[in-house]
Amino acid sequence: MSEKRKNVKLSKTSIVSPSRTVNIQTAHCPKGCDLMTDKVKIHNLNSICVKGDWGNQEGLVYLDPEFGSYEHVSEIDVPDGGIVKFSCPHCGTSLVSETETCHSCSSPVFTLILPKEGEVSACIRKGCFEHTLKIESFETMQIQFDNDFIKIIM
Repeated sequence: MSEKRKNVKLSKTSIVSPSRTVNIQTAHCPKGCDLMTDKVKIHNLNSICVKGDWGNQEGLVYLDPEFGSYEHVSEIDVPDGGIVKFSCPHCGTSLVSETETCHSCSSPVFTLILPKEGEVSACIRKGCFEHTLKIESFETMQIQFDNDFIKIIM
């Protein structure tokens, strides 16, 4: 293993093993607006801020930046099974895919862009936990060794 790989600084997204978490530190809408905010922290990390629309309710939803964790803070009250439409809180662009659907429940999915790294897609039905991480390039991945764990950095 080369010294270069041992001393890599953390990138925008990291996978941590053995707990296998992916901490998303940058996410954009399709038009390039930054969706990360330090106004609401989840797991002591900046959250992902999107605008949610359900029924006659509209408000900000702060998504958990840990891929695979479902904690969030919401200004709207959505019952289990409710389908929430997500959009960019800055430019209003829809984050809901027009072509992809959830593999578990067939609802639409929303997508967050991880610049130069890939994208995250997840079901918009509250209570459905289907989500995917698409990696654009494995060339951006690097490994950092620590005494207690290995980080795979994207």
